[in-house]
This record gives sequence, C-alpha cells and structure tokens, in this order.
Amino acid sequence: MRKLPTRQVHLDFHTSPHISGIGKDFDAAQFQTALKEGNLNSITVFAKCHHGVCYYPTQVGTPHPGLADGFDLTGSMIRAAHEIGVAMPVYITVGWSAHDSACHPEWRACNKDGSPQLTNVDPNAASDDPRPDCSWENLCPSGEYAEHIYALTREICQRYEDLDGLFYDIVYIGEACWCPNCLKGMKEAGLDPDNIEHAKQYYRKLHLDFAENCRKILHAFHPDATIFFNSGGAEIYRPEYHVSQTHFEMEDLPTVWGGYDKLVPRASVMSRYGKDYMGMTGKFHTSWGEFGGYKSPDALTYEALTMAMFGACCSVGDHMPPNGRMDATTYRLIGKAYRALEKVEPYCYPAQSNADIGVYLAGEENYASDEGLHKMLLEAHLDFDVILPGDDLTHVQTLILPDDVALSDQEAARINAFIDRGGNVLFSGMSAVKDGKFQLDCGADMIGPGEFKRDYLSPTCEAIQPFTGDARFLCYESAQHIQPSSDAEVLSWVYLPWFERTYGHYCGHMYAPYREERAYPGSVRKGNVIYIAHRLCKMYYELGAQVHRDVFINTLRLLHKPRYQVVNLPSAGRTRLTHQPEQGRYVFHATYASPIQRGEISVIEDLPYMDGVECIIRLPEAVQSVRSIDAPDADIPFTQEDGVVRFTLPRFRIHTCVTLNC
Repeated sequence: MRKLPTRQVHLDFHTSPHISGIGKDFDAAQFQTALKEGNLNSITVFAKCHHGVCYYPTQVGTPHPGLADGFDLTGSMIRAAHEIGVAMPVYITVGWSAHDSACHPEWRACNKDGSPQLTNVDPNAASDDPRPDCSWENLCPSGEYAEHIYALTREICQRYEDLDGLFYDIVYIGEACWCPNCLKGMKEAGLDPDNIEHAKQYYRKLHLDFAENCRKILHAFHPDATIFFNSGGAEIYRPEYHVSQTHFEMEDLPTVWGGYDKLVPRASVMSRYGKDYMGMTGKFHTSWGEFGGYKSPDALTYEALTMAMFGACCSVGDHMPPNGRMDATTYRLIGKAYRALEKVEPYCYPAQSNADIGVYLAGEENYASDEGLHKMLLEAHLDFDVILPGDDLTHVQTLILPDDVALSDQEAARINAFIDRGGNVLFSGMSAVKDGKFQLDCGADMIGPGEFKRDYLSPTCEAIQPFTGDARFLCYESAQHIQPSSDAEVLSWVYLPWFERTYGHYCGHMYAPYREERAYPGSVRKGNVIYIAHRLCKMYYELGAQVHRDVFINTLRLLHKPRYQVVNLPSAGRTRLTHQPEQGRYVFHATYASPIQRGEISVIEDLPYMDGVECIIRLPEAVQSVRSIDAPDADIPFTQEDGVVRFTLPRFRIHTCVTLNC
C-alpha cells in the first residue's frame, strides 16, 4: 500500500451550480507554485462535491454547469501535482449530494416514520428563506444510489491512470435508516425494522458492504491506492468501520469543534492497526467553507507539530475559489507550519508509544467522562493509551475506567487477572458495576445512588489533597453511596447538604450548605485498586474545577509511578515520550500553547517562550547523550542514576524535541 504523505491539504470545492466560470482561471504553474509554497507532498482534490456536480467530463454524473465543455479541472490538477512529485487522492461525496437528492428523492435516507433524514434543513422553508450553514439532505448508499457511486468510482479509476487514492465523504452519518431499500433488505435478512438494534445491525452491514465494493473497484485498477471513508471512518466509538480504511484521517477543526485535545485519544486508537493515520485541521478561522478566513501561522504550526508528536501525519483543510486559482496567502501560512513539520518528521515517523497508563472508554453517550479524563491526564503530562476490550495489557502499569465504563463478564475477568498480577486500577462513578455490585474488589459494597443532586467532598488522605487541603468542596453531581469493608482504606468522605433547593426549602442563591457529619466514603483503596465514588471526569469536562482534577490526579499518583515528570511546565503544555529503537534513541516532545476562548472560537495567539523546564525520565537503558534537534551536535547536560535521567529542556517556543541517545 502507498505510504501516507505527511504534509497534506484537503481541498474542498463545494461550488453552487448558480456560479459561473468554474475553473476559468486555473493555471497549472500557479497551482504548482502554491503547492511548493505550502511545502506539500499531497493534496486531496474533488471529483464530485456536495452540490452533486462533477468537475471533469463525466458520463456517469452531472458536470458542473459553470464548467466549460470538455474541461477536466480534476485531471488538470492531478497532472500539475504529479509533475512536481505531489500525490493527489480524489474526493467523492456520498451522503450529501444536492443534485441527486433533488432528482432522486427515493435515494434519500429515511427516519422510521418515512420522513427524510435531514441535516440542518427545514423541509417547509421557501426558496428565498435564509438557509443555515452546513445544511443538506442525507442520502443512503443503497440500491440505485450505491450503484451510481460504484459507476462513478469505476469511471474515475479508468479515467486517471495514476490515481493515488479515493476519499469518500459523509458516509457513516447515522445509526439506522428506514428508506425503502433498507426496509426491503432488513426483511430479506430476517430482521425486524421496528427493532432499533436490528436496524443498527443492518445499517452497519450495509455500510461495510458499500465500502468493500468501492475498495474492490479501486484496487482492481490501482492496487496500491489508498481509500478512506470519512464521517465515522476514524472515530474511536465506531471501531466496526475501521476495517474498511487503508489509513485513517481524523477530521477535527479544533477551533470550533472537538478542541485541541481530541486528537490524542483518537491517535492512540488508530495507531493500534498498523496503518498510517493523519490528523486534519483547517486553515479557516471557523469551519469548512469559510472564504477569506485565516488561522494564524503560529496556530497552524502548533497544530501540525502536535499531530506529529502523537504519530499523525498532517492535513490542512482549504477551499478553492470558484475561478480555480489557489489563494496564495493560504499556502504561505501553511508553508510556515509545514517547514517546521518537515524538520521534526525524522523524530516522529515511526515512533513507538511509551505510555503505561491504559484508559477504557465510557462510550459515545458518556463522551464527557472520556474527554474529561483525557484532559486531566494531558494537563498532568501523563502519557496514556486507549484500551479497547480484548487488548493486550502487558505494557500497562495502571488502568483507568472513567465514570461509566460498562464491562462484560469476560473483560472484568481480564482486569481482575491484571490486578492479581500486580497491575493498578483506578475507577470511578458507575464504572465496573453490574446488577448493583462491583465487578472489581475495591474494598467496598455498592449501596446505590446518592440521596441529593449535589454533595461535598473532603479528602482526608493528605497525599490526595488539592490546594484546599481537607476543606469540603462542592461536587456538582452526587457520589455513589458505598459501604467500606474492614480491609479498605478510606481516602475521602462525602458530606451531604441540608436539603435540596425547592420553593419550600432553600438557602441563599444556590445550593444548601453541607451538614457537619460525614455521610459515607468518597473514595476507597484496597491494595492496588482505588474507587472514586464521584463522576469526577465528567464534572471536570463540564465545569473545569481544578480541585476535581487535582484530587483525581493525586489519587492516581498513589498507584502509578509515571515514566516521566516535567517540572515548571504549565497545564496547557503537552508532552510525550516515544521510542525509536532502530535509531537507538528515545524522543521527548514538549509543546506549549494556551488557547483563548473568544466568542465561539478557541484561538491560539499568545505563545511565550518556555524556559527552565526540568525533566525526570526513567529509562531501562544507559543514556549516552541528550541533544536538541535544533542543535544536534551539542550535548544537553544530564545525569542518570538508577535509571533516572535528569535534564533541563532548552528554551523553546511552541515546540521542542530532544533525543535521549542510548
């Protein structure tokens, strides 16, 4: 399979049929100049867009009416890119195609009541009513519409002899469909359309079959070409679709959706398959399709280098203007980021994770618990890998189950065996609870939900106390009521409010104060297992109280001895330690950027220099030298005693990378 290029652009071209002169100013030399200025080695370009029109002389689809007769804009870009050694996968829309939806309403995906599945569309709107951003009718890749996509795929594969790959967009955009094709298919398969689990089962099989059929067509003509199905093909909560991809493209515009920490757990999941994976941001200030919006070059640089330090290739989203001329400013900004990325590539691709914390997923419905945990670990500079059921646990020192992790009996048995071998487990909330009982022995029995909506927590174990000491601080969601056993160590206590706030009983502006007496434990320890009765991960994601994070991380440190510690790097810094055994070195990365919320947008602007950041790293090998990639011939002073390496990072801005050479 073709190796995934590291510095890419995803070039959208969703251009209305009401716009004329499509590609009239396209110039191969100007296009090539932009790619060179951007320091690209790949750019994904369009064959068919969300408007449902094509940008080449198609016999299967509908050419854009503003495209000159016979003009092949797609092919012109492919030829221009290949002349300068830049790869060029081709984009095909699937789930959103306005022309197809209008001409073939029977191709639309349907709700259970037979109504069409819509994204931000008012079916009763008049033609001159304002249309919301990102609004489309959803199509189902079944029946005649699937055959249409197959025919289009075949036409593109035959037309372009040097096709690098295909990118199918808007594929897994729901969980079930009840269009006539799906209803017929479910009945033929002996499934009940009224049973939501049966409908989901059929949806998954339909989409897996669709992807496999597209892959067979592509690889019959181009065996080494890449193929990716977006909108679900690289999601951590939908592993059933990971098999269909030759690589993974993790779409994320961190300024407006997902945030800057979403990449890390996704990269961990995608790295398990032995396939290349890529992060995708945008050059836009807001989101896709924003003409004239620019992200600062420092922000793009930070994003690209963060992707690289977690092993991901990089893609930046852009949108070509209708006339076909590339926006020079965009590629100047991307070029600055990609020149910085090119410098660190030898230290990022490939590199092995050194994480010895494994985190389970609470699931898509409980994403706040997952993301809250991930943020706490990243802010504490603790590397982690996502653990899926059945994963090998031999490299893991400590497992964390955030708030609402449901375990099968088989998985609970695996974790109990891990505990018996000396592994540590920290779990919280309703994790590892089945039929009202704990599946892991934490030294307590589950009594049931807390009596109140909120309560208060006092850490009595000095080692886990935050800056408030043993003060009773507010928890915005109540703890589970537990009863400790005689062999358990109680680490904290829950205090209850006087009453719930009602019209008949209220106190001041908000919640009632706490009573003086202890109610029940807030956390307990038995050996190498600790249970926290609150959903601290969810609370941290939703409200970001430092006391919640500090209690959680301090509790984790009772069990876990981290591979490395970083002194004097604020919580907005991000770090990672990787191993490159073929080069005989470990690589330590550190970045610093503090996103600022301005309205709806998360902006990176203030990027101060970081100085005097001390590192303590535990390694099994003897280290011969520590060097910065900015000065590879100059040693950084270090000491190593009993496997513990100590050194100070050179002064850096945005990112630094040092090698520990063994």
